[in-house]
Amino acid sequence: MATITRILSKKLTRIIGMEFRLTSANKAFVIITLIGPFLIVAVSVLPSLLAMRGSGTAKLAVTGTQEEFVREITPALENSGVQLVHVGETEEELRKAVLEGEIDGYLVIPGNPLEIESIEYITSGGTNFQLLGTIQGIIGNIIVTRRLAREGLDPSRVGFIMRQPQIITKRVSRQSGQTENQDFMTIMFTGISFTMLIYMTVLLYSQSIARSVLTEKTSKTVEIMLSSVNAKELLFGKILGKAIASLLQYAVWIVMALIFLRILKPLVNLNLSIAGGAESILYLVVFFLLAFFLYSSAYAALGAASEDEQHLGQLSWPMIFFLVLPMVMVGAIATNPGAPFVVALSFFPMTAPIVMFQRVIMGSPAGYEILICIVILFISILGMIIFSAKIFRIGLLMTGKRFSLKEILRWLKYR
Repeated sequence: MATITRILSKKLTRIIGMEFRLTSANKAFVIITLIGPFLIVAVSVLPSLLAMRGSGTAKLAVTGTQEEFVREITPALENSGVQLVHVGETEEELRKAVLEGEIDGYLVIPGNPLEIESIEYITSGGTNFQLLGTIQGIIGNIIVTRRLAREGLDPSRVGFIMRQPQIITKRVSRQSGQTENQDFMTIMFTGISFTMLIYMTVLLYSQSIARSVLTEKTSKTVEIMLSSVNAKELLFGKILGKAIASLLQYAVWIVMALIFLRILKPLVNLNLSIAGGAESILYLVVFFLLAFFLYSSAYAALGAASEDEQHLGQLSWPMIFFLVLPMVMVGAIATNPGAPFVVALSFFPMTAPIVMFQRVIMGSPAGYEILICIVILFISILGMIIFSAKIFRIGLLMTGKRFSLKEILRWLKYR
């Protein structure tokens, strides 16, 4: 009861308010709040969307084959964004056109297309594998169809025989027990975007707390503050103040996302939505807060134990490692969220907030797994706060020496 009273004291409230104002009432916070979602989408989703949409219409020429065959493949290629143009007859003229940028490349289809085994594609730039796949699929299908027709098969039946069935992925909902459609790209984009959001905000806020503590320590401001408040109140005030500011930022981002998806999406003709809807947003906030309190308390302690920015960077490398690990594995987690190693990471406290959240987006974990993960994180946060409070109290007044991480851990023995 005494601890609760201390936490809710007027002094703590003032520290929370001061930290909230220092965080939210500055230009950097406002700018990041306004452009943050667009940066996240630009980093995580935009490259994939651009790759899917391709690079526009490609201009190609064809040489060495029959005019009839060129006329046959032209409509199909144009429907896929490949325009066939005539810029010369000889390969020398075509090479010159490629070097001058008149065309992106040209195809060499020697002789009778029904008798060839390979087609050459000449270009001056890097290999566009998406373009090559389009060309090979269209021309290859036409050649195979003509070969089968030559053997006496009906061309219309050939097209049906060669058409591969489409696979529609569905998954069983753990909540309703019913099957539901699974748009893999929507789930992938949601998972990558929200994961990047948690990673960047947790890292930025945690480092902000550490630098704030370090600045107050090196400027001796903390000594004045400790004359009126104790170390725990200062620690909790900084963390809770940043937490309120971060929730405000998340609220703005969620509103912006809903406005974009409801109003602007039809205007820009972008087929993109949030997998899981409101449930995913709720899990996003929950796992962000769990990650925030876990890492911010650790970073606050490291900031108090550091002598300068360089020393802080050296001490915080384990935190960086555990934050980066889920980001490096985001592709593997998305494709196989039930793998034993991924499941283990989703219960390990330092990686659990991000990895378990990714598994939730992918629809992999059972309800009891999510509950166990949240309980583990609550216990870990309490342990980290106790751990950080001891180091914070001692480290604030320890100056003149760069302590190693091993030496800092020894402070836990002190009362």
